[in-house]
Amino acid sequence: MRFGLFQSVQLPDPKAEARYYTEALEQVQWAEQLGFDSVWLTEHHFSRHGIISATMTVLAYLAGVTKTIRLGSAVAVLPFHNPIQVAEEAATVDLLSHGRLDFGVGRGFQWGEYHKFNIPMEEATRRFEESMEVIIKAWTLDEPFDHHGEFWTFNEMTIHPKPVQSPHPPVWVAASSPASVDRVARNDWNLMIGQGEPFAQVAQQIQGYRSAVGEAGHDYHPSRVVVARPMYTAASEEQARQDTRVPFMWFKETGQEVGAPPDHQVELLPEEFAAYRRRFARDVAFDYDAAFDNVALFGTPDQVAQRIEKLRESGVENLIFFVNYGGIEHQKVMRSLELFATQVAPHFTD
Repeated sequence: MRFGLFQSVQLPDPKAEARYYTEALEQVQWAEQLGFDSVWLTEHHFSRHGIISATMTVLAYLAGVTKTIRLGSAVAVLPFHNPIQVAEEAATVDLLSHGRLDFGVGRGFQWGEYHKFNIPMEEATRRFEESMEVIIKAWTLDEPFDHHGEFWTFNEMTIHPKPVQSPHPPVWVAASSPASVDRVARNDWNLMIGQGEPFAQVAQQIQGYRSAVGEAGHDYHPSRVVVARPMYTAASEEQARQDTRVPFMWFKETGQEVGAPPDHQVELLPEEFAAYRRRFARDVAFDYDAAFDNVALFGTPDQVAQRIEKLRESGVENLIFFVNYGGIEHQKVMRSLELFATQVAPHFTD
């Protein structure tokens, strides 16, 4: 199995932005020393829920201070960006890292972000698909190309630099609904499964993706799926609960703030986004203990290893861990990573 980090810099203390960034970057470098395979940065805007708003900028920095760990976006929200700029910036990260970029993308689902950018959510899928078309062309075509789409027009377009990886960096797309998973499979993209899905639902999504990939005539391998999980390894279950309860609850609450539209606008959203709103409504009365048992990888090394084994039995080979949610103390995160690397990861070494 492969293990990585899923970093979203949280901001419980509004005056500590620089400290939280410094700690997150130190955690990445420590993870590389411990043998973790990858780090993925998630994009958020306008909220203390996550303050990495310029993902490729931070990945470019990490390209210069790391040597082996793969660098991923999880995800770049394409409807918010000029696709040529994304193509150029991502190719630059791939160049600076000598081919270590994993290009994770998605449509986003935070109503508050769409609202503040003044982008209608009903355009999300069309904007995403057009952006992907432009980005792949920019990376792979040797001759200049024209593009006249619904949202973007480019004339005699070519970009430099090109990505180091051929034909381009691996494409990973976040999806959860059956329709979204089918779209990922049809396009022969790799699948990203979010950190909030219960263990049983992860198995269902993997099976659905595997079937859809086969029906589309593409090859399937478990390495084509990456699953995000909250993770914290401690010496005792009591310590794990004590250290994670308040930060994790803070993380869930701030996610509701940025993600939830006013109730009277829910029915105006496309069905796939209205479903997210209903999920946020359920999370208002978030059950930490249920998440401890059915979603998160919290606990002793043995408990964490047992839950990972269940995920492996479901077809998971690639896990990325959300470790610094809610401003959990930096040194505790560093110790958790060390405990995982020394007492959990060796059980899954092929």
